[in-house]
Amino acid sequence: MASSPVWSKLDDAPHLQKAIVVSEAHNYILEKLRRLAAKDNRPAAMPVGANSYSTLFTFVTRERERIAGSAFSQLSIVAILEGSKEILSMGRHRRFAAGTVIVLPAGWSGDVVNDPDPQSGIYRAIFITFPDQLARRATKAFPPARVASQIDLPLDSLLAAAVHHAGEGIAAGGLPTALIEHRLLEVLMVLGMRGALPGSLETTADAVRALVRWQPDRPWTADLIATELGTSNATLRRRLSREGASLRDVLASERIALATTLLVEDGLSLREAALATGYRSPRRFAGRLRSA
Repeated sequence: MASSPVWSKLDDAPHLQKAIVVSEAHNYILEKLRRLAAKDNRPAAMPVGANSYSTLFTFVTRERERIAGSAFSQLSIVAILEGSKEILSMGRHRRFAAGTVIVLPAGWSGDVVNDPDPQSGIYRAIFITFPDQLARRATKAFPPARVASQIDLPLDSLLAAAVHHAGEGIAAGGLPTALIEHRLLEVLMVLGMRGALPGSLETTADAVRALVRWQPDRPWTADLIATELGTSNATLRRRLSREGASLRDVLASERIALATTLLVEDGLSLREAALATGYRSPRRFAGRLRSA
C-alpha cells in the first residue's frame, strides 16, 4: 500500500533534521572564519621568497581593488569569505564567488581583482602559504595526475574547519612548530582527498610548461625561458633533450591545450584564442589545431 503524504513527511523528518544540523554547523564554522578575518592584515608586498615557514594574511576591503603581478613561490590557498575575486592568469579571466577556495601551485603568478559583496559592501578572504617540505609530503600521499595550474573547490564544512584550525594556530603565534605542521597538513590532506593538490615541477619540461601557462601570449624564446629558469640556453636544451622533449614541441602542445580550453569552455573566437595563446596569425593557429 502506498504511503500517505503524512507518513512520507514523517519518514523524511530525520533526513531534514540532519540537513538542518549540517547547515547550521557549516554556517557556524564560516562565521568563525569571518571572525578570524575580521581585519585587513595584508603585507606591504606579497611574499615571493621561499624562506618563510608559513604565513597567514587576511584581506578585507570596501573598495574594488586590483593587485597586479602577484607571484607566490610556495603552494598557497585563498579562501573567499565575502565578495568575489577575479583572476587573470594563464590567458584566462575567471571570477570566483564567496565560499570558494582557490589552490595556487608554487610559482603561480597573475593579476587579481577583489570585489566587495554588493549587499555587505565588504570583500573578505584568508590567504595561507604552505612550506615546501609539507607540500611534498602531502603530494607523496596523494599523487596528482598532472601539474595543475590552478584549482578551485567549494569551502565545505570539512575544508572550512581545517582552514580555521590552521589559520587560528598561525595567527595565535607561539605554538610549537610541530603543532603548526600538523594543522597545515590537515588542510593539505583534505585537498589531497579532493584531488586538489597541485603537482611539483619535477622536470625541466614541467617548468617550461608552467611558464607558458602563466603568460601564454608572451613571445617566449629559448634565451628568455633560460633566463627565467636561471640557466643558459645550451643547458636548457640539453636538459630537455635528456627528458626526450624539445622546446618547440613543449611550447606548441601547452599553447594548443590552453587554446582548446579557451575555445570550448570560455567560448572565445578562433582569433581571440589565437591572440591569447601567442599566435599572431589565426590561420597558422588553425593549422596547428588541425594537426594537434
